[in-house]
Amino acid sequence: MPHEFEWNKYKARKIELLIPRLKYSVYPTHVVQWLENFEKDEVNHMIDLLRVFEYITFSEFMSRLNSLLFEIFKKYRVEERFLIYPYGKVGKSGTLVTYPLRNTKAYKSRESSAKKKLGLQKKDDYNVISHDYEKISISDNIKYVIFLDDFVGSGDTFIKEFGKIKIQEWLKKMQISKVFLLASIVMEGAVKNIQGRFPNVEVVADIRRKIRPTIFSAKFLFSSIDKVTDIVMKYGSTIPVNRPPKQFTPLGYSDSESLVSFFHGTPNNTLPIFWGEGNGWKPLFPRNSITRMYEAKKIKRDIKYYLSLFDKIGHDLIEGTRIIDGFSDGRTSSYKDKNLQNHAVITLIYLITLELDTVIICQILGLSREELSLVQKECRIKKLISTEYNLTNKAKKILQQLEKKKRQDSIRHETFYNLEIKKMLYLPRSFKGNT
Repeated sequence: MPHEFEWNKYKARKIELLIPRLKYSVYPTHVVQWLENFEKDEVNHMIDLLRVFEYITFSEFMSRLNSLLFEIFKKYRVEERFLIYPYGKVGKSGTLVTYPLRNTKAYKSRESSAKKKLGLQKKDDYNVISHDYEKISISDNIKYVIFLDDFVGSGDTFIKEFGKIKIQEWLKKMQISKVFLLASIVMEGAVKNIQGRFPNVEVVADIRRKIRPTIFSAKFLFSSIDKVTDIVMKYGSTIPVNRPPKQFTPLGYSDSESLVSFFHGTPNNTLPIFWGEGNGWKPLFPRNSITRMYEAKKIKRDIKYYLSLFDKIGHDLIEGTRIIDGFSDGRTSSYKDKNLQNHAVITLIYLITLELDTVIICQILGLSREELSLVQKECRIKKLISTEYNLTNKAKKILQQLEKKKRQDSIRHETFYNLEIKKMLYLPRSFKGNT
């Protein structure tokens, strides 16, 4: 049964640490309202689930599109033309992506370079962004096609669109050399689904996995994956999100089990407990939500962004950054910049000890591949990881120091909460036999 959230400083700090992770897209009161959907003994499990939820702001969305588009463009000469095709119905997510993509540095730079090399006017478009592919003829000299979407959960929509006879005939007539599918995030199952049907399509995206069993088998994130799954199924099976007879999809559309929301809405592949609204359910990220936009990269470098993870695993992030800060660094960086870099570094070297692959690390931290590579570069500069991404003895020594401090703290039971000065006075009932 739903419960009334009982505030105390310990719970308040837990929620406070979640807000940077969610890019300040919701207020603490929104999180509390959502948690009140659950029973009291289920709250901590749902807080754990929020720790690995990804909210993508507009600025981060553009950043991801920019790096992924550049990944494609860099392989081809600037005079080779692309058609960028936002597939799906006009007004759906695919077509909404065209504006941010057109304004990325990767797109603008290639347009400028192509026009300069070919002597074209500035007003002329060289590469084409359009869903009217049938109006493009072989004389337009299109060599490559990029199918565009914001998020791909199951791959069903792309498969249906790409499999159309008229599209296949057009691709053949145009003698298209290569087809790409570009999206900011694609679920791993969708990649397998798409490439199982169309192996020649290259998927360019950040990949995420289902909540079960992969990252959730890591004990440092969840005490019980079975309990989390039970809660998801219990409530998801009561939130109607479709018309009968399949009105309930507790694991999201096509059982995608995704944990993603965007500035412009939430995919139906995401667990309905986050976005469903039926039967009195209070969603945290409605599918049509309008949210505030912040500079994503700055938020991810905020100390609180990483504190949420370290609070869960029991390490002292602040102590870890102090240790690294003691290392010599020849670069002329401000104290603030060095401190921000250290937050990400100490988090990454811990995750490497768990032998998690880069896909899972990106998912846990909510980073794109490009952002993760910058943190890895910083680790190499500080000589904490090798070129093969293995921990150096220097890094192992830091973790040993943190583990030793963690054991000491557990003996003393010193935490942020109980070391905090309390605004209350404790008076014992008796003292030395006197009452």
